[in-house]
Amino acid sequence: MAVGDMFVAMVDILEFGAVEVERYAEVLTQTAQAVARADRDAAIAALHPIAGEIWMGRLTTANRSGSNAVRAARRVGNETLRAQVFVRDRFRCTCCGGRAIPRSILVAIHDLFPDQVSYDVHYTRGKMHPVFWALAPEADHVLAHSRGGANELNNLTTLHAACNTRKSDTLIADMPLLDTRLRSDDWDGLTSLYPALISAGAGEMRPTYHRTWSRRYAALMP
Repeated sequence: MAVGDMFVAMVDILEFGAVEVERYAEVLTQTAQAVARADRDAAIAALHPIAGEIWMGRLTTANRSGSNAVRAARRVGNETLRAQVFVRDRFRCTCCGGRAIPRSILVAIHDLFPDQVSYDVHYTRGKMHPVFWALAPEADHVLAHSRGGANELNNLTTLHAACNTRKSDTLIADMPLLDTRLRSDDWDGLTSLYPALISAGAGEMRPTYHRTWSRRYAALMP
């Protein structure tokens, strides 16, 4: 498909690892920074290395293979609590240590560049960019809710959507979780650039959604 004078070819992605997670985070950082400078051409150029990628793989869980759906039924429903978990963990996956970018910010990038970064709310295989699996965080229970774990901040941890899906509830409590608060970097999950993405036009498609999440993170960030 064409965007301006640039052709975006679809590229099937079957798997990704830690290297790709870091590459995705760096590409989207450069993209958001270009948007904040009001340089759309630079933003599109920054996105070019990953533009058009489509997730065609399957994630294997500890208990079964072939799963490819977000565990929505077990997702923490309190959105402010989820955001608190991500901020506390410094937007890092406590399983792999990789950088995370909140789903709302990934959606904002999609809203600005839908052909380069496709999105499907149901995470349908073949309809979305792998960054949503690789970077979007989930707040998961350390001790599973089904086993008596409390729906509280001290029993929740940040996991990439992919890391979350690959681990079963029965194993989460035994995982050697990383203490990401010990990191010395200033990674903020691109929350500081979220308002710029909204001002650039991301808020036009989902104004309430983006405004709510942007204010939520602004209130929670130190």
